[in-house]
Amino acid sequence: MKLMIDYNVIISHKLSNDRWYESMSDIYEQSTITDIYFTTPEMKRVFSDANKVQKQMDCEAALAEVEAELGIIPKEMAEEIVKKSKVELIDFDALLVDFARTGHPFIPLVHAYKKICDNNAGEYVHWGATTQDILDTATTLQIREAYEILMPRFEELYKVVAEKAEEHKNLVMVGRTNGQHAMPITLGYKMAVWGFEIREGIDRLKECEKRVFRGLFAGAVGTLAALQENGLAIQEGLLNKLGLHVPPVAWSTSRNHYAEFINNLAIMAASMAKIGNEVYALQKSEIAELEESQGAGSVGSSTMPHKRNPFRSMELATNAKLIRGYAETMMNALELEHERDPRSAAAEPLLLERTCSTVHASVERAIKLVNNLVVYPENMARNLEALHGLIFSEAIMMELGKKLGRQTAHEILHELSMQAFKTRTSLKDLLKANKSVSSVLSDERIDDIMRAENYIGLAPLFAERLTVQKDAYFKNK
Repeated sequence: MKLMIDYNVIISHKLSNDRWYESMSDIYEQSTITDIYFTTPEMKRVFSDANKVQKQMDCEAALAEVEAELGIIPKEMAEEIVKKSKVELIDFDALLVDFARTGHPFIPLVHAYKKICDNNAGEYVHWGATTQDILDTATTLQIREAYEILMPRFEELYKVVAEKAEEHKNLVMVGRTNGQHAMPITLGYKMAVWGFEIREGIDRLKECEKRVFRGLFAGAVGTLAALQENGLAIQEGLLNKLGLHVPPVAWSTSRNHYAEFINNLAIMAASMAKIGNEVYALQKSEIAELEESQGAGSVGSSTMPHKRNPFRSMELATNAKLIRGYAETMMNALELEHERDPRSAAAEPLLLERTCSTVHASVERAIKLVNNLVVYPENMARNLEALHGLIFSEAIMMELGKKLGRQTAHEILHELSMQAFKTRTSLKDLLKANKSVSSVLSDERIDDIMRAENYIGLAPLFAERLTVQKDAYFKNK
């Protein structure tokens, strides 16, 4: 009786991400409101049940082809398997019932092949393979497909950030350390920091391709015993057909490459969160130097009509926290026993799906955020004066130090700076009134040193350097 109830529950549920019920009674199955924050239509397709099964069928088709080429199974049987390796031919209702009946993560697909293949060709499906060979290789095909969607978007973000850095390379603003006003920088310099970090994330992901996108075909314990002397030839032929790298040894209990992939995506997510957090901080009302674009119809608060909240920026930070959680769980899945141990590895498909989906949602937001970022130069100029000249203390100290010595200059500037801070007095006025300073620096020289544009160091250069790097990258693609 319990099994019958299980079947009914399974059959009544939505069979894949791409199918919806017409009846309004199924509205509880249609969760799309939160999808816009944590996934995208492209990733929903990549990680749909239909695509998952298709990738498994791709593996079985390639395996049959290779084994036919080596004379291990009849050619006509392989041709029939390849012909029928189309997910559209699968009865998903029956497949899900079989999953409930067998309790096995793959055998139902083997059973389905027997139903859809003519001339008993289903008997030759999965020849010499084990479940994990197909499941892991199919999962790798899925994440490679996700990767091919993600990388152009990471590159677009890199391009957009570099262009914005170049555009604002001379726009002077307050540089902050420990949350406090420090010295002048430019907005382009700040963005250059973002851009170089994103580029490193891209390079890191590209470098791990050879480890991440490798298939698995090794048999029950990794020794290819079922295929004996043909094992290595089948393995190489299969993975070559699928466009995957051939591993040096079975990775059934060695999952570090998946962990590397998720961690690299987590780093990229953190880089995007850095951008979001910066916009969030600089959009605060009392700062108001940057603001994410407020589109037509945008509402900041249900009770305060004036609010202009940085929701996209916040979402970047939230998503990065989630992805770091997925990465941590993946790290915990590395400690496996013996030659197969699915206790932790079984979590990988979900972790990979959620990581790829969430990071894709983030990169789409980040591109729009940076591309449409609203900049307020007048507020930047206002904030440069907020500390009455204190952000030029180092500039004056370095100039004064040439005559009086650095330590003596530091002592003078520290004393005057604390006085300026406490009394809300202009540091410039205190400097001009100080005999030790005025004996060395004229009023005109003090005025010149305390112009923000005169103390931005090489800030524009770093934005220009990012442009050169970006141009070289896309020229060589």
